[in-house]
Amino acid sequence: MSVDGGSKCTLTAINSTIANTGGEGYGSYAIGNVAEHFLGCTFDVGDYALIHWGASAHYGDSTAEAVANLNDLLKLGLTAAELKKLPERPTVIRAGRFMVLWYAAGSVTIDGGTRVCTGKTAFMCKAVAGSVTVDGSGGASITAGNGVIFQLMDTDRPSSVAVSGKPWKTETIGTYTEPTGSPTKSSTWDTTTAQATDARASFTDISLAGDFYNAVWGGGTANLQGQNLVLTFDHSAVEGVISATTVKHRVSTITSAEYRQISEVTNTPGAVVNNGVIVTLGSGSTWTVTGTSYISALTLASDATVQAPSGKTVTLVVDGTETAIKPGNSYTGALTLTVV
Repeated sequence: MSVDGGSKCTLTAINSTIANTGGEGYGSYAIGNVAEHFLGCTFDVGDYALIHWGASAHYGDSTAEAVANLNDLLKLGLTAAELKKLPERPTVIRAGRFMVLWYAAGSVTIDGGTRVCTGKTAFMCKAVAGSVTVDGSGGASITAGNGVIFQLMDTDRPSSVAVSGKPWKTETIGTYTEPTGSPTKSSTWDTTTAQATDARASFTDISLAGDFYNAVWGGGTANLQGQNLVLTFDHSAVEGVISATTVKHRVSTITSAEYRQISEVTNTPGAVVNNGVIVTLGSGSTWTVTGTSYISALTLASDATVQAPSGKTVTLVVDGTETAIKPGNSYTGALTLTVV
């Protein structure tokens, strides 16, 4: 289900099955400010449910109201009798590896009873202002097979090379080479305040088990001084590590021949450099910290909680000083949460 080479198109699927054969492939491709709507659909795909090049995508239930709204907006031509007969279904996404891969800024909305189940990381964002909003009040759920819910990182796509004698100008036949050494801290990037170019994820009325990582180097790398991962939880419970990190691939170079190594990384949490992690725990929210987490800002509602798993304790160090974690407070700087 692909949009390519167009501009401001709309793609809609209702009560449909989107699947691959052969164990590889994506569910939909979105580029050119397209709007994609998937209501009551089932995805059975080998790799990515969505490859995102700057668009908006919505995954939800095929309720009578939602379908009628699309029917009016897009002039689908469904009659009142047809709308009445349409079964109401949730969207179910089974992706062999990832739910979303962002290569350009764009939004994803997940609501209703949508169930997302991935073999690897759920949300994979390549140093762009990708955003995801998940409303769990209707039963929506996110399950990541490798325990990573959101991964922000530099692009590992092989470089484009100019070609001639073809209808297109470039081909992705270059090489990605994993950086070595350590990133250089930018003197201008603010890791404690959300910026327009940051990646964002917002969760409401949901329980999540998994980790959130920001591995963007910044400091001038790939024209980025830095990029933050901005996370907001409202009436939600999250259990996992939320941290700045560095990533490592299985191989040091990737060409088109090794395309399945793209996005396949392991994380080593470490102190924030240019990869800020900004966490807001809204009303009724709880973060159960399962491992050492390095972040740059933490804001707690008056009834929000930061805790450790049963039988353990969590401590917060701010700029080298152990600090009490108090509901209603905000903390910025070099924040390290440790579980013992």
